[in-house]
Amino acid sequence: MATYVISDIHGDYERFVKLLATIKFNPSDKVYLLGDMIDRGNQGLKILQRAMKNTSFVALMGNHEYTAIKPLNWLFNNDVSQFENMPVDVKKDFVEWLNIGGQSTMKEFQALTHDEQAEILNYLNELLPYKELTVQGQKFVLVHAGIDNFSKEKELSEYSIEELIFDKPSYYLKYFDDKYLVTGHTPTRYIREEELNLPRGIVDKSGHKYDKIYKKKRHIAIDCGCGYGGLLGAICLENLQEFYV
Repeated sequence: MATYVISDIHGDYERFVKLLATIKFNPSDKVYLLGDMIDRGNQGLKILQRAMKNTSFVALMGNHEYTAIKPLNWLFNNDVSQFENMPVDVKKDFVEWLNIGGQSTMKEFQALTHDEQAEILNYLNELLPYKELTVQGQKFVLVHAGIDNFSKEKELSEYSIEELIFDKPSYYLKYFDDKYLVTGHTPTRYIREEELNLPRGIVDKSGHKYDKIYKKKRHIAIDCGCGYGGLLGAICLENLQEFYV
């Protein structure tokens, strides 16, 4: 049995399948998905459906899933012809979601049966806000984005979901002395640019030099830019071995 973490697949189901083959995934393994499984790519809900039907997968809430819940709930309860009569607050949520790549997920959702839609909504509402693990004596804290308003005096249960899924951590600070903080959300190419004091977007994306897992000061950042033309990465928590497709 091995323990893996993957984040920010963004609807690229085919690459997700390739990554599972690369790590030689088997049913005795545990795979933690750190959110942003949906949007941008065309098969985000297919990723959710695979995860929800397999106890080897444990999914956490990402900002894309969180932002999608209200619009998807409206689609579940209303005919698309009623868009013009959509309440103002729901319309605001829709615009926000579509602006971050939700259109592909909306189309995928509309193609599902009503029962399949209900299963998706139930699963989204049950996604974990964080997960604490101990693997071979080493402690890990898994969250989608970071821990906003961090304090060593606070328990993880004291943070709101918004504090865990929207803002990146300060990668130059060590949050924990005895735990690794494992995050997605922020493509590692941007962390490298910040570290090297380079303008955003200047790194060479074609060679994927910076689209690799970032490990420093007990941070492990694993969004390798799959949603932006980069790589999809996984890390094995037993030995911190990295895998890419």
